[in-house]
Amino acid sequence: MRKEFCLVVVGLLILSIYVPVTAPNSEKVSLIFETNNKQLLINEITALGGEITIEYENVNMIAADIPISVSDSLFSNPYVLNIYKDEVRSLPTPPESEPDLTAQEILNLSDYSMETFDTAKIETLPENFYNYMITGAENIWAETGYGNGTMVAVIDTGTYPQHPLFMWPDGTSSVVGGTCFAPGEAEDTWDDPDNHYHGTVVAGLIASHGGIVLPTSDSLAQSIMLYAPDSYIPYGPDQILVPLLGMSPYSDIYAIKVFPKSGAGVPSSVIMQGIDHAITMRKLYDSTNGAEGYPIDVINMSLGGGTGFDGLDPEDKLVDEATLTGIVVVAAAGNDGPALNTVSTPGCAISSIAVGAAADPVHTRVGYDLVYGTVGIGEYFFPYEDTQIIYFSSHGPTSDGRLAPDVLTCGVYAMSAFPPYSIGIMSGTSSASPIAAGGAALLVAWQKIDQGWANPMQIRNAIIEGAVPLTKPYSLYAQGNGYMDVPNALNLLKGGITSVPIIQWGHSLESTDLHGGTQTWSTGTLGPGEAFDLTIYVDKHTEQLDVCLSNVSFSGTQNPLMGDSIEFYIQSSVRTSANFYYESVNLYGDSCFTIQHPDPGNVRIVIEGDWTNWGTVSCDVTATETKGRKLCDIEGTGIIDQGEWKTHYVEVPEGIGCVKFELWWRSDWSTYPTYDLDMYVIDPNGVLYLDGAQYWSPEAQYIENPVPGTYTILIFGYEIYLYKNPYFLRVCYMC
Repeated sequence: MRKEFCLVVVGLLILSIYVPVTAPNSEKVSLIFETNNKQLLINEITALGGEITIEYENVNMIAADIPISVSDSLFSNPYVLNIYKDEVRSLPTPPESEPDLTAQEILNLSDYSMETFDTAKIETLPENFYNYMITGAENIWAETGYGNGTMVAVIDTGTYPQHPLFMWPDGTSSVVGGTCFAPGEAEDTWDDPDNHYHGTVVAGLIASHGGIVLPTSDSLAQSIMLYAPDSYIPYGPDQILVPLLGMSPYSDIYAIKVFPKSGAGVPSSVIMQGIDHAITMRKLYDSTNGAEGYPIDVINMSLGGGTGFDGLDPEDKLVDEATLTGIVVVAAAGNDGPALNTVSTPGCAISSIAVGAAADPVHTRVGYDLVYGTVGIGEYFFPYEDTQIIYFSSHGPTSDGRLAPDVLTCGVYAMSAFPPYSIGIMSGTSSASPIAAGGAALLVAWQKIDQGWANPMQIRNAIIEGAVPLTKPYSLYAQGNGYMDVPNALNLLKGGITSVPIIQWGHSLESTDLHGGTQTWSTGTLGPGEAFDLTIYVDKHTEQLDVCLSNVSFSGTQNPLMGDSIEFYIQSSVRTSANFYYESVNLYGDSCFTIQHPDPGNVRIVIEGDWTNWGTVSCDVTATETKGRKLCDIEGTGIIDQGEWKTHYVEVPEGIGCVKFELWWRSDWSTYPTYDLDMYVIDPNGVLYLDGAQYWSPEAQYIENPVPGTYTILIFGYEIYLYKNPYFLRVCYMC
């Protein structure tokens, strides 16, 4: 579904080529080209009527809109190395749930007094100050200069510089500059006060350096005094000062706006433009000894999307280029969990730090109090003291066998700046990523102080190796290396950690092939937020997969407000993104679920103790595979390459109630990398059908009461990465 925006255009153009239907020949499709000669390819595209939309400065890639009528010549052009779809990337948002995890404003700061935290004031924090990010950052602030002298580029929705949490007493802001690449919006809109809140929240989690004075009668003050009594400073009669400090409070922020004010998704080429610009600014700064450009040390990307080629799609390659330039790149792992193999790009880039989300007691309880408007209710939802991986956080491994996510940080009800003058809470790996980015900025600051330079790969390695596994029995693929611990990471830097990339290879999904049979597993005892993962391999002959939960048993005291339940998921074989057959189904007893004609590959099943449970739960899981899927007769076969078109003709007789066209190929979702082929069906009257040109494997098109006669089937090698692929066109007649 992620390329739906261009399919109508593509289909109309195909019609203009193959069938007698009038369509404008000027219509184009958006693609990203990797090239061995950028200028010559630009010349070729321009000569053929294409339009260059983005020319990247730091990699041999361009984005272009090209007429579909010239696609054959461009795809076979000797200057083209690879071609990628310009897919949509989005801001990760938590799924709708109860309790509510959507971002929301909680205080308008114009009604409250604010304080700026300079060095002297930070040094007066309580000895047991509970840093809201709980990574131990406050313990190394002094020796890292509070992040002074570092800069973090926030590739997001823009950042409002005049927010009180970014302002210094002299009237300057820690948000020092920016630019905008969001489609349809001006370059100077990066700092508009009416930009989407997301980028300002993210920047606040990195570099806020203010505090808010609250009357003790205020509900937020009461929640903080209740759950974090060492996290505030007495301020006067019936008042407290609540520090709202980012991870690296003295860092500067450079805002790169790529998403529009609506927060809608944008093409991946625009995200790449933001990364490319950050690299250019850093190179320009270095080459001019600071006279031009910006000294960007860290990039944060709280965004992402699916990919069939983890680690080697164009965004991932650009991330690796940023790392080579001297920039630490931090990215959200994604909000597509809890199924395995769901970490999205650019979090699955080889050199990025992919950050998953966890829930800690203080943030979670304060957030619940605010959401429900009742001080103390948070303890009912989160009565335990241990940190818990939140259910929506994307899980690993990557499709090429790397451990992911890399680390966890706070991703539930993180409190930060909302534009223009508010405080709010936000959940998701969007919140977790900037916390890790702020930690990276502190480590950059220490290396600059101690060694005069910073090594991004050492910093990445130190963050990963310094993480502390959570005490609950979470899998590697849920927590990666564990929760980020900045003091641990700093000690590793001091010890001279290697600058050779630490890549943890050799991980894969352990799937079960039922061979048309049945198997039963026991989940064992699952506490709140603990999961039992099951992966079933299905192939093209699988007619049906049945999953039944039996002997469901709850033990201990249950949540008095919501009761205890099982959270149940079945994720399709589509990787690196959320594509569920069943998502977040609350179960209170034995249940069965059926999937007809599952996509070939690894179907992932998750049985999880709901994160709001008080007690434990257990059950048995039985999976039954039924073989005998009726495969349509093969009407055509071939071998197809990137950008190649294949044409087949099928005679549909009279008196048919329904015809089904299916396109199968070898490198489907059961393989890495996964290819994408598209099928366009044109009936004898020139009517175009597009259901077979989605992001599915196999592709299928049903036509009821089909017009008899000759159908034209067009097959397109849309995304073929390594080698040509055999395909099979199948047709079923259903009277």
